[in-house]
Amino acid sequence: MSISGLGTARTPQPPLTPVHRTARTEKPAERADAVLTGRDRELIFQVTGERDAAKQSATAFAMILSAERAAGRLAPGQEAGALYLKDLSRRYERTGGPNPVAAFLPKALAYLGEGGANRIDVSA
Repeated sequence: MSISGLGTARTPQPPLTPVHRTARTEKPAERADAVLTGRDRELIFQVTGERDAAKQSATAFAMILSAERAAGRLAPGQEAGALYLKDLSRRYERTGGPNPVAAFLPKALAYLGEGGANRIDVSA
């Protein structure tokens, strides 16, 4: 008795990508707070008391703002205003996990409500 069909009916195809790729060059690691604006830094200071992330360990609030800027969700020229921070907090709440923004939100909203976002940034 013989068994037919043990081989494959498909012809082998070359891979879609080249087998030998050139190695990617590593980007130099930049500081996490390098993307923050002067107003972002002032908001972080007013909310957390953190003035310089290089000298102090960064708070969750500072790291989140920095990550939002780096990812482009907080565009250049866009302020981290009350509406944006409330939306950011809602996004964390919808995940069902911990919300690191919630602890800082009341203080941030109070600062922004008293005109903190309308001050002139002289460091720019």
